[in-house]
Order: sequence, then structure tokens, then C-alpha cells
Amino acid sequence: MTTRGVTIRVGIADDFPVVLRGIEAILAPCTDIALHFSAESIAQLMAALAQTPVDVLLCDYAFDDDPHADGLDLLKRLRRHHPAMKVIFLSAHAQPQIISSALELGAAGFIGKNRCDFVNLPQAIYSVQGGQVYLPQSLSSALLGSLFSVNPRQSGLGQLSERELVVARMICQGMSITAIAERLHRSPKTISNQKVAAMKKLGVSNDVELSRVFQSLGD
Repeated sequence: MTTRGVTIRVGIADDFPVVLRGIEAILAPCTDIALHFSAESIAQLMAALAQTPVDVLLCDYAFDDDPHADGLDLLKRLRRHHPAMKVIFLSAHAQPQIISSALELGAAGFIGKNRCDFVNLPQAIYSVQGGQVYLPQSLSSALLGSLFSVNPRQSGLGQLSERELVVARMICQGMSITAIAERLHRSPKTISNQKVAAMKKLGVSNDVELSRVFQSLGD
């Protein structure tokens, strides 16, 4: 697929420099894609966009060390300040609930952080610039599977053990690890491990995303 001589302006943002370098290497051979900036934080990203608007942004879904780490909140900010820009999210943990929420809010695409998906980054850029929504086959299949599953809870909260579910629900209610440990008569370490296990199974990286998953599944 070609852009017929039109250069697509692209920006990338991820808090792992190795990811940025990898994307830069993949896009370098594409003469019709111009990389305008690489940002390692949301603060750097917003500053770069203020100076250099782009057509397509490849952006990490979660920035671990940033107070505005939730991808959906970041997307709202980007859509508010740069409504014409196409946003493709990158994530190592892409659950169907997160993907569908991001697409509903206006994301142009969602890509997993694996070698197979990254190889197709140029194709993703061309697709969204052409007005299409881009999902690699793996994520598209997972999203469709969640929509048409006979028992969708098996791919959602149904993955959690009873104890993981209880801990995750209490976290969503605003309780601390220490408070939950005292309430359930377990050690803080045990509660922390169960929280981490629940978040890993649900593909979320912080408490805000965990709450969103619970809300989306009606728990």
C-alpha cells in the first residue's frame, strides 16, 4: 500500500527507550513516513505535540511513572487538544475490554507489543491515515471472541480465583493493601500477590484500569 507521494507525519511515545528505538528502526526505511519526535513521558509528548503536530501518533497505553498513566484518560486529552490526529495505542497487555473502550473513545488502532505486530507498524499507519481502524489479527480475533463468547465471564472476571476476585473488588472500592489484609486476616504480601495476579489475568497495569474493567463487566 502506498500513500501516493504524501508524507505522513508521525510521532511516537513510550516510556521504554528500547521500544522507541525499535519503532524508529522499523519506520526508517519508509520514505513516505516522517518521524517528527520520540517522547518518553506524557509531559514530553504533550510538549512535542504543541510544537510539532502530527498526523498519526503511536502511543504506549500506560506510562508507569506518570500521574496520568491511564490510557483512556490520556486519549480524552489527546482528542480534546488534537482532534484530527489518529492515535494508535501500543500495549503489552491488551484485553478486549480495554481495546473496545479505547476504540469507542476514538482511538484509531491498537497493537500488541510483540515482534509480529510491530513488523506491521507501517501498514497500521497507512490504514489509519486512510480512515480505517487498525487491529492486528490476534487482537481482532480476541475482541470478536469476547463479543460472541457463550460465557464471556470466562474471558473476564471469570478468570480470577475467588480470593483474587475478592481482593480486586476491594481494591476497586478504594481499600489499601494493608486494610484488606487486616479485613481478611492475611498478610499484606499475600494480598499484594493476589492483586498482582488478578491484574495480570485481566491485562491491566494500574488501579484505574482495574476499576474500569470491573465497571465494564457490571461487577
